Amino acid sequence: MTERAVKHVRKFLGQRLRALRKQRALSQERLGERANLSGKFIGEVERGEKSISIDSLYRVSVALEIPLRELTDVRDKSSVPNEDAERIFALVTGRRRGEDLRRAYEVLRAMFGHVR
Repeated sequence: MTERAVKHVRKFLGQRLRALRKQRALSQERLGERANLSGKFIGEVERGEKSISIDSLYRVSVALEIPLRELTDVRDKSSVPNEDAERIFALVTGRRRGEDLRRAYEVLRAMFGHVR
C-alpha cells in the first residue's frame, strides 16, 4: 500500500467518524469521554492528522453504538457526506422552529422533486 493510499484511508476514516459523531449530536469532547480518549485526539483523527489504533477504533465504535465494520469500511463511499452536505446538515440540525424546517423542506422538495 502506498503512502498516498494510507493518507486516503486516514482521511476517509476521519470523514466517516465526523459524520457519525455529528449524526449523534456528540461533540468531539463528549465522544472522547465515551471512548476514553481525548477530544483533541478525536479531532485530529477526524482531520486525518493522526492514525488511530484498532483498540481505539473499537472503543469509538462502542461509544457510537455501531459495529466496527460500519466505521471502517472504506469501500462504502456513500455514507460519507461531502462538505456541502455537511453544511446543509449543520444548518438543519441547529435549533430551528418547526415552521422554518417545513419551509426549508418545501424549498428542497421544489428544487429536487419528491423523494421517498
